[in-house]
Formats: sequence, structure tokens, C-alpha cells
Amino acid sequence: MKEKTVHSYELELKRMIRERTGRKAETWLNPQIHATASNMAMLDKIFNEIQATDLTSIVTGSMSQQKTEVTPLLPYYDKINRTLLDQLQALGLNYNITPRKVTENTKQGGSDQDTLLQALNDARNL
Repeated sequence: MKEKTVHSYELELKRMIRERTGRKAETWLNPQIHATASNMAMLDKIFNEIQATDLTSIVTGSMSQQKTEVTPLLPYYDKINRTLLDQLQALGLNYNITPRKVTENTKQGGSDQDTLLQALNDARNL
């Protein structure tokens, strides 16, 4: 399978932002979009390298003993993956999950636009 390019990831991220917000991505987000797309491409490369090799290997230690080592790429994969999740959150494409964030419709300005629902919620909290 052909790896995606940074540019193709940038286009994908802009499409996701448009789907999420109902608007074109703001120009000031371009550096964040590029950084996120770069990490997505790098994560693909590391993942493919990990998949192409064994996760563990037998090596000879300093005292001529045999020991098993895990591929040194795993910590980098984990770090880039965590960074990517933070970057997606910064773009509004994922978030620390709360029920309101799951149900909030950002294309219409969020649940604060539904005044009837807000009135019912206020009455319930009295």
C-alpha cells in the first residue's frame, strides 16, 4: 500500500475540519494542520517499519548472555501517537470526551443555540 503524503494528510485534515465545523479551516490553522499532517505521515512510516520486522529480537549482552530486546521504534511510535492525539484535539477533531462534547453540534453553534432545551435543563435544575 502506498503511503500517504503530508500534503494528502493536510487535505484530509482540512476536510475533517470542514465536516466538523461546517466551515473552511481558518488560515491561521495552517501551521497546526501541517504539523499534524507531518506527524501522521511519520507515524505511518514508523508503523510500517515495525510491521516489517519482528517486535523482539535476541541479542548478545555485554557478558555474552542472550537477551530479548523489543524494537527501539516502539517508544517513538507511542510518543508520536500521543502527540498526534493532542494535535487532533487542538484542531477540534477529538477531545477529552464528555457527553456534551459528543452530542454538541458545532455546525449550528452548539447546544446553546437550542433555547427550549436550555430552558428545560434550567427548569430541571431548580
